[in-house]
This record gives sequence, structure tokens and C-alpha cells, in this order.
Amino acid sequence: MLDGKNLYETLGVPHDAELDEIKKKYLAKARLLHPDHNQGLSREESEKRKRQMQELNAAWSVISDEAKRKKYDSTISKEARESLLRQTSEKMTEGILRTDEPVKKPMNQVASQDEMELRGFAKVMRPIPLLAITTLVATAILLGLALGGNSDSQNIGEKYIPEGNEIARIACIDIAPVEEVPCDGRHDADVWKIIGANEKCPAGLSYEYRPQLGGGYCVSYVMKTSP
Repeated sequence: MLDGKNLYETLGVPHDAELDEIKKKYLAKARLLHPDHNQGLSREESEKRKRQMQELNAAWSVISDEAKRKKYDSTISKEARESLLRQTSEKMTEGILRTDEPVKKPMNQVASQDEMELRGFAKVMRPIPLLAITTLVATAILLGLALGGNSDSQNIGEKYIPEGNEIARIACIDIAPVEEVPCDGRHDADVWKIIGANEKCPAGLSYEYRPQLGGGYCVSYVMKTSP
């Protein structure tokens, strides 16, 4: 059989077709493939149809004979059984090969107790870095306000003396919290000048933020002695 076809496929009929039906199909194909109906074809196409005509005639010579057809049918059944055995064997081989492959652990759809506790801990820990950064920034701002905004600020305890009486003390303050108090010797700093937000204190004076009113005090700190 050419092209891997069985005789019934060559004739274009099912295996259980009656002889009259097979004969009609054979004659119809034979007319189409006969050289008288295929003039002007290329040499390649003519050779192809010639082979098809030979296959058709060979198939008809077997199927049209009752004894030959019966014997051929038993051959087809044997081929079908062998094909089925081959397919079964191939599937079994594929199954064995698959069992040799590493088994992937399926993903759990539900988290275990340990996983849930770990995830809960991660949620708690997640905001800590941001909280730490915020705390550091706030601490730096408070230290900056406490130390004053002037690099020329004097150390606490040093007495500031204006040169040539150019600046006169105008108030006294405590620094915890910063508030104006009477100048009776119990205050923390003498105020020599009040400045705006963008101004700097004169050399030798320290800066203290002026709450609520804005700006700041330019001060010298008072040396306090034990009673």
C-alpha cells in the first residue's frame, strides 16, 4: 500500500461498505484519474496520477474478490491490534519517565500557623524603620533649637558683656520652657535682642526660639551659683 493508506482508504469507502457502493466509488475515481481526462498536465502531476490509478486498481482487485477481501480484513484487524499495543507501550514508557522526574511540592492554599505568625510579625516590624527615621529627625530638630542657630553662640555660664553699650538687656527668660520672666537673678538667660525668623544673632549671643510669637531671642546665659 502506498502513502500508508489501507485499501479501503484508497477506494474512499468504509470497511463495512457493500460491494455495489465500493464499485461506484472505484469507477468514479478511475474516470477522474484516467489519462484521457488529464491532458496537458505537467510530467510530475501525470506521474502522480498514474501512481494513484495503480493503487486504485490494486485495491479494487482485492476488495472486489470476496475471499481476498476476507483475508485482507483479518490482516487489518491484526495491524490494528499491533498498533494499539504500540500505543499502550508508549504511554506506559512515558508514565515511567514522568515518575523519575522530581516531584514539585504543591503550594498550600491555606497558610500554616507558623506562617501566619511570621506574617503577623512582619506586619508589626514593617513600620519600625519609618518610625525610627521620624524619631531621629525630630530629635535633631529639637537639638538644633536647643543649641541655637548661631555658630558663634557662647557656652552656658559665660557672661556676655556688650561692647560700648551698643546693646542693652531688654528681657530675661527661662529656657525650660522658653518664657519671659522677671530679671531677679533667678532667670536662665538675659535677652539682648529679638530677631525675626530669617535673622541671625550678633556674635557672642545664643539663639533661643521665641514660642508662639515667632522669631527668636538673642541671649547670654546666666551663671547660676548654688545657694
